[in-house]
Amino acid sequence: MKPFALHAVLDYRKRLEDTARQRLSEAKRVMEAIAHKLREEREAFTALIEKAERLKAEGIHILELVRYEDLITRFQENIEAIEKNLRDKTEIMHQERHNLLRRARDRRMMERLKERQDLAWKGYLDKKELAMLDELAITRHDSGENN
Repeated sequence: MKPFALHAVLDYRKRLEDTARQRLSEAKRVMEAIAHKLREEREAFTALIEKAERLKAEGIHILELVRYEDLITRFQENIEAIEKNLRDKTEIMHQERHNLLRRARDRRMMERLKERQDLAWKGYLDKKELAMLDELAITRHDSGENN
Protein backbone atom coordinates (compact mmCIF):
# COMPACT_ATOMS: atom_id res chain seq x y z
CA MET A 1 0.00 0.00 0.00
CA LYS A 2 1.30 3.44 -0.95
CA PRO A 3 2.31 5.56 2.06
CA PHE A 4 0.58 8.79 2.96
CA ALA A 5 1.25 11.40 0.28
CA LEU A 6 3.02 14.41 1.71
CA HIS A 7 2.21 16.61 -1.29
CA ALA A 8 -0.85 18.14 0.38
CA VAL A 9 1.05 18.72 3.62
CA LEU A 10 3.94 20.26 1.71
CA ASP A 11 1.59 22.57 -0.19
CA TYR A 12 0.03 23.62 3.12
CA ARG A 13 3.47 24.31 4.59
CA LYS A 14 4.36 26.42 1.55
CA ARG A 15 1.17 28.44 1.99
CA LEU A 16 2.00 28.97 5.67
CA GLU A 17 5.48 30.13 4.70
CA ASP A 18 4.10 32.51 2.07
CA THR A 19 1.65 33.92 4.61
CA ALA A 20 4.48 34.39 7.12
CA ARG A 21 6.56 36.11 4.42
CA GLN A 22 3.69 38.50 3.67
CA ARG A 23 3.16 39.22 7.36
CA LEU A 24 6.87 39.96 7.80
CA SER A 25 6.79 42.27 4.79
CA GLU A 26 3.79 44.12 6.21
CA ALA A 27 5.41 44.37 9.66
CA LYS A 28 8.57 45.81 8.07
CA ARG A 29 6.53 48.30 6.07
CA VAL A 30 4.64 49.46 9.18
CA MET A 31 7.84 49.70 11.21
CA GLU A 32 9.57 51.73 8.50
CA ALA A 33 6.57 54.08 8.24
CA ILE A 34 6.65 54.68 11.99
CA ALA A 35 10.43 55.20 11.92
CA HIS A 36 9.94 57.75 9.14
CA LYS A 37 7.25 59.51 11.17
CA LEU A 38 9.57 59.55 14.19
CA ARG A 39 12.35 61.15 12.13
CA GLU A 40 9.93 63.81 10.88
CA GLU A 41 8.69 64.52 14.42
CA ARG A 42 12.24 64.83 15.73
CA GLU A 43 13.13 67.23 12.92
CA ALA A 44 10.03 69.33 13.65
CA PHE A 45 10.83 69.20 17.37
CA THR A 46 14.40 70.38 16.74
CA ALA A 47 13.13 73.21 14.54
CA LEU A 48 10.62 74.21 17.23
CA ILE A 49 13.29 74.29 19.93
CA GLU A 50 15.59 76.33 17.70
CA LYS A 51 12.78 78.78 16.96
CA ALA A 52 11.89 79.07 20.66
CA GLU A 53 15.56 79.68 21.56
CA ARG A 54 15.87 82.29 18.82
CA LEU A 55 12.70 84.05 19.99
CA LYS A 56 13.94 83.99 23.60
CA ALA A 57 17.17 85.60 22.51
CA GLU A 58 15.29 88.25 20.55
CA GLY A 59 12.86 88.86 23.37
CA ILE A 60 9.48 87.17 23.46
CA HIS A 61 6.26 87.91 25.30
CA ILE A 62 5.75 85.60 28.31
CA LEU A 63 2.43 84.22 27.01
CA GLU A 64 4.09 83.35 23.69
CA LEU A 65 6.93 81.65 25.59
CA VAL A 66 4.41 79.61 27.63
CA ARG A 67 2.70 78.59 24.40
CA TYR A 68 6.01 77.41 22.95
CA GLU A 69 6.85 75.52 26.16
CA ASP A 70 3.46 73.74 26.00
CA LEU A 71 4.04 72.91 22.36
CA ILE A 72 7.50 71.55 23.18
CA THR A 73 6.01 69.39 25.95
CA ARG A 74 3.38 68.01 23.56
CA PHE A 75 6.07 67.26 20.98
CA GLN A 76 8.12 65.41 23.61
CA GLU A 77 5.09 63.33 24.65
CA ASN A 78 4.27 62.62 21.02
CA ILE A 79 7.84 61.54 20.30
CA GLU A 80 7.84 59.25 23.34
CA ALA A 81 4.57 57.68 22.16
CA ILE A 82 5.95 57.19 18.66
CA GLU A 83 9.16 55.67 20.09
CA LYS A 84 7.09 53.23 22.16
CA ASN A 85 5.02 52.37 19.11
CA LEU A 86 8.22 51.83 17.10
CA ARG A 87 9.61 49.51 19.79
CA ASP A 88 6.35 47.54 19.74
CA LYS A 89 6.33 47.30 15.94
CA THR A 90 10.00 46.32 15.91
CA GLU A 91 9.21 43.52 18.36
CA ILE A 92 6.32 42.39 16.16
CA MET A 93 8.64 42.41 13.14
CA HIS A 94 11.18 40.26 15.00
CA GLN A 95 8.40 37.84 15.96
CA GLU A 96 7.23 37.66 12.35
CA ARG A 97 10.83 37.06 11.20
CA HIS A 98 11.16 34.26 13.73
CA ASN A 99 7.82 32.84 12.56
CA LEU A 100 8.98 32.94 8.92
CA LEU A 101 12.23 31.18 9.80
CA ARG A 102 10.31 28.50 11.68
CA ARG A 103 7.86 28.03 8.77
CA ALA A 104 10.72 27.81 6.25
CA ARG A 105 12.51 25.25 8.43
CA ASP A 106 9.31 23.21 8.76
CA ARG A 107 8.76 23.28 4.99
CA ARG A 108 12.34 22.19 4.27
CA MET A 109 11.98 19.39 6.80
CA MET A 110 8.75 18.23 5.11
CA GLU A 111 10.44 18.37 1.70
CA ARG A 112 13.27 16.15 2.96
CA LEU A 113 10.76 13.78 4.53
CA LYS A 114 8.80 13.65 1.25
CA GLU A 115 11.98 12.95 -0.71
CA ARG A 116 12.93 10.14 1.68
CA GLN A 117 9.43 8.73 1.52
CA ASP A 118 9.42 8.88 -2.29
CA LEU A 119 12.80 7.13 -2.41
CA ALA A 120 11.61 4.46 0.03
CA TRP A 121 8.45 3.94 -2.03
CA LYS A 122 10.48 3.70 -5.25
CA GLY A 123 12.77 1.18 -3.58
CA TYR A 124 9.76 -0.83 -2.45
CA LEU A 125 8.30 -0.79 -5.98
CA ASP A 126 11.66 -1.77 -7.46
CA LYS A 127 11.86 -4.77 -5.10
CA LYS A 128 8.29 -5.77 -5.96
CA GLU A 129 9.06 -5.51 -9.68
CA LEU A 130 12.24 -7.53 -9.26
CA ALA A 131 10.34 -10.18 -7.30
CA MET A 132 7.67 -10.36 -10.02
CA LEU A 133 10.35 -10.60 -12.74
CA ASP A 134 12.09 -13.38 -10.80
CA GLU A 135 8.78 -15.19 -10.43
CA LEU A 136 8.06 -14.75 -14.14
CA ALA A 137 11.54 -16.03 -15.04
CA ILE A 138 11.09 -19.04 -12.78
CA THR A 139 7.66 -19.76 -14.24
CA ARG A 140 9.01 -19.54 -17.81
CA HIS A 141 12.00 -21.65 -16.89
CA ASP A 142 9.79 -24.32 -15.32
CA SER A 143 7.41 -24.31 -18.30
CA GLY A 144 10.42 -24.54 -20.66
CA GLU A 145 11.69 -27.69 -18.91
CA ASN A 146 8.27 -29.34 -19.18
CA ASN A 147 8.22 -28.96 -23.00
